[in-house]
Amino acid sequence: MNQPPYIPTTLDAFQAWLLNFSTLLTAAPATYGLVAGDAVIVAAQYTAWNAAYLLGTNPATRTTPNVAAMNGARVTATGVVRPYAQSISRNMAVDDADKLSIGVNLPNNAPVPIPPITDVPALIIQPSAPGQVVIAYRQGSAPTSRAKPFGAVALELFRSAGVAFATSPDQCTFIDSLAKTPQVVLNTPANAGDKLTFFARWTTRSGPQGKAQKGPWSLAYNVVAS
Repeated sequence: MNQPPYIPTTLDAFQAWLLNFSTLLTAAPATYGLVAGDAVIVAAQYTAWNAAYLLGTNPATRTTPNVAAMNGARVTATGVVRPYAQSISRNMAVDDADKLSIGVNLPNNAPVPIPPITDVPALIIQPSAPGQVVIAYRQGSAPTSRAKPFGAVALELFRSAGVAFATSPDQCTFIDSLAKTPQVVLNTPANAGDKLTFFARWTTRSGPQGKAQKGPWSLAYNVVAS
C-alpha cells in the first residue's frame, strides 16, 4: 500500500514537522541510529528555515524577496534533512514507534502479491523450415497486445505428436517456456506428416509459499508437422 509523503507539503505543516524532527533528534540522536553531529546539522537547517518562514509568512514582512528566500530555505532544508529521515525509516534497529514519533513512514517491506492469472492465452502457429514451427502468443483478453498478463514471466508450451491430434493437455508433454514472441520451436521428435497439438498456459515467477502459479489452459492448436 502506498503511504502518504512524510514531509508535509504545506508551509505550516512543514514548519511543525521539521521542528518536531529536529527536537527529537537533538534530544536523543542514538535512538534514531544517528549521532550528535547529525542532529547539529538538522538543527541548523531548522534555524535557517524558521527565520525565513517567519519573515515569509508574517503579513508585515511578507515581501516578494522574503517569500522567495523562504521557498529557497525550504528546498535547502528538505534536501539536507531527507537523507536523515530516509536513514531512520530504513533502519531496522529503530523502533517503529520512534519512527512514527519523529515523523517518518515505516518501510514497506511487505511483498506485493502476484494475483492468479486468469487469462487464457492465444497461440499463432505457422509451419516454418522442416522440423520447425514459429509460435507467437497473445493474451486472449487482449489479442492485439504482445505483452504478457500482469505477473506472468513466461508461456509454458506443451505438445503432442502422433497419428491423431490431442484433445487434452494431459496427452501432451512440456517442450519449452517462451519468454518472447514470436519464437521458433523444434518439432523433433515429430516426423513429417505427424499431427501436432499445442496447449499453453501462463506461469508466474512465484506465488503463495513461493510456488509459481499457473494460468488456465489454452485451447488446442493443431498443425501438421513439415
